[in-house]
Amino acid sequence: MLVGWGGNNGSTFTAGIIANKNNISWNDKDGTHYPNYFGSLTQSSTVRLGSDASGTHVYTPFKNLLPMIDPNDLVIGGWDISSRNLAGAMTRAKVLDYDLQTKLIPYLKDMIPLPSIYYEDFIAANQNDRADNLIQGTKSFQLQTIRENIRQFKSLNNLEKVIIIEYWILFIINSLIISLLFGFGSFVRIYHVNDVSVYILLLLFF
Repeated sequence: MLVGWGGNNGSTFTAGIIANKNNISWNDKDGTHYPNYFGSLTQSSTVRLGSDASGTHVYTPFKNLLPMIDPNDLVIGGWDISSRNLAGAMTRAKVLDYDLQTKLIPYLKDMIPLPSIYYEDFIAANQNDRADNLIQGTKSFQLQTIRENIRQFKSLNNLEKVIIIEYWILFIINSLIISLLFGFGSFVRIYHVNDVSVYILLLLFF
């Protein structure tokens, strides 16, 4: 679940995952392009295990050394202060090539962020105009609403874990996935309430 899912970073992250999952190709002036995870340490790199009897180096994919989730199996959701769907957010971001955007719109148009929390002291002033999707009420009520969102997301999607990714991590990710190149890192559980484990990204492989 992404904090600021409908922003430039969240929409690009989601679009990239969906393009890879559905093998969506696109065209530009240089020809036809296909999505991949080149550039991802966990998905594309290899590790040298040693040498065989002839002295030839033996390599194995990094992702085969440790149990890792396939990025295409991720279920993505989140919150945003804007009610704009992810297709509109992607178009607004102007990150991906136009042809790819048009092919992704059917996949993104029904993805709508959950209402989020908006405090002007913590959000850039230029975001005020798009703040139409807010959780009203006391801070305690807002916290309980977010926790319930997480519980419902986990239950509805039959998930083992819920991973919360904050905006500053998405900023780093966005710089890596302009060409649909992704990296995934390590997570630590920050709290566990009523069978909901919330993890925060600590380290990004890039």
